[in-house]
Amino acid sequence: MIRIATLICLLHAYTSYGQLEALIKEQQKFIGEFSGAIEWEGMSLNARSSPEERETARIYLESQIQSIGLKPQRQSYRMPNLNQFIDILFAPFKGANVYTIIPATNQSNEYLVLGAHFDSEVDCPGAIDNASGSALIYSVGKMLNSLDERNMNVIIVFFDQEEEELIGSQAFAKYLKSEELNIHSVHTFDMVGWDEDGNGEMELELPTPELEKTYFELASRLEIPLYVTNINSTDHHSFRQAGFQAIGINEAYGKRDTSPYKDTPDDTFETVNFNYLAASTLYVYEVIKEIVNGSD
Repeated sequence: MIRIATLICLLHAYTSYGQLEALIKEQQKFIGEFSGAIEWEGMSLNARSSPEERETARIYLESQIQSIGLKPQRQSYRMPNLNQFIDILFAPFKGANVYTIIPATNQSNEYLVLGAHFDSEVDCPGAIDNASGSALIYSVGKMLNSLDERNMNVIIVFFDQEEEELIGSQAFAKYLKSEELNIHSVHTFDMVGWDEDGNGEMELELPTPELEKTYFELASRLEIPLYVTNINSTDHHSFRQAGFQAIGINEAYGKRDTSPYKDTPDDTFETVNFNYLAASTLYVYEVIKEIVNGSD
């Protein structure tokens, strides 16, 4: 369980324990439905790997975006399978990322990107990998959308095909470049639902000095333990390769305080530490709000 002191410290983002409990219930519902523990619209998302499963997952994500008053969009792509010659022998990667834009309330051409992959391995419910990251950015987006003022646009994006060589995030990075958007930074989340030692620790993967400073300053205020790694094996890599300022944020993967059920059928709803996820969500919200609006 996450330390009570940490939860109390985080309550300045929410005004009552009731609201904290509402966040936990919101994320339990999201992950339950997204990992097949709870039936949704007569369907069960027991995995998000096949083309058909991933399409159902997209429809689910679009419904969640609409439920908070935002417009869901798709970025469809067709990416080569390794290179153009192998593509002749093997089918190209095809998929679609789901995203929405939370517009700035004060005029701005600058964008901040929050991303998490929505796919899973074959026959895996993917509750922690990565329904947990998807739930985090959904909840942070919902809170950001309720702010009276935003000095930066925010893109919330759910990546397809992370499990297949980061294909979805590569495609989205390419899309951002083609649109010539002014991107402040990209923050990606992959597995934020496991905390066996109960210390609430989070991992920052290859942060730029600017982003590292902001994350550590807020972590100090909120009593969130952090450490930095050079892990480069998930979606933030795609954006760094494309020249964007990017960072990955996870549970303590590098210290092995991470789900042992990753990429297995046992990555289920019951293994998720929802107190840890809620505390991590509130922390990330404070960090992103700080970047979007600066110090109050």
